[in-house]
Amino acid sequence: MNLNDHVWAPPLVRLVGQFDHPDLEDAVELLRAGAQIIASPDVPPELIVVAQSRPGEISDQTIKSLRRCAPLSGLVALLGTWCEGETRNGRPWPGVERLYWYEFPAWWRRQLALRAAGHCPDWARAHGFAQASRVVPDPGRGRGLPGSPPIRNSARGLIVLSAAVRETAAALADILQQAGYASVWQSPARPAPIVRGAAAGIWEGGQLSEREADHLAAFCRALAPDAAPVIALLDFPRHDRCKLARDLGAAAILGKPWLNSDLIRTMIRTVVANSTRVRAA
Repeated sequence: MNLNDHVWAPPLVRLVGQFDHPDLEDAVELLRAGAQIIASPDVPPELIVVAQSRPGEISDQTIKSLRRCAPLSGLVALLGTWCEGETRNGRPWPGVERLYWYEFPAWWRRQLALRAAGHCPDWARAHGFAQASRVVPDPGRGRGLPGSPPIRNSARGLIVLSAAVRETAAALADILQQAGYASVWQSPARPAPIVRGAAAGIWEGGQLSEREADHLAAFCRALAPDAAPVIALLDFPRHDRCKLARDLGAAAILGKPWLNSDLIRTMIRTVVANSTRVRAA
């Protein structure tokens, strides 16, 4: 057997806290699909996920106890919307990676990709994965976060960008170009006919006000003839805003600020899944 060969197995994950909050439903579904959930304290997990929908639900003493009982296990916090102010006026747990519910899906998929490629996931980094995973890198051609697997993109095509600020559209265009996509910008303030044949669209907004909701709906309708999926970028998205964005036609939602590697992987996954669905229809 080659020393480089490895057999992929799902990570052993222990869940701590209340996971029945609506904000956490998608994260729980992904964890149960991609990990082996263990309940026994006698089995050392690879990762401990601590859920907290509101500040103070999990005590500092609980975190300290988890560290003592499983010092080699990774530890991440899966947080609800009400925890967003903790870093400014609360007492966030030191040295624990904070993942808000809308950040978790892209983060989790990236960790599984790392493990499947034989690389070290963020939670197992010796010098603190929190800093490494929050950097917004230049994805380059196959580059992502330090130590991440190459981004293999067989999908190509034109991406339509809807962003109110030209600089934001230019930054998105640079990211997409390095991943192999062409792009065209359309300002929501000055709607113009969208070119045909787009592979996907990226819509950038705030917290999905009524005006923004109208813009997103119009953008999704304009791309519908090409069956092009839309990724919506929102500021601190709430559960109801994410549901509204999906109801308006968005195929995927990312919170801002985003990680370039997560955006590209989400783009590839969304385009490929949509192409498969269209072929099967």
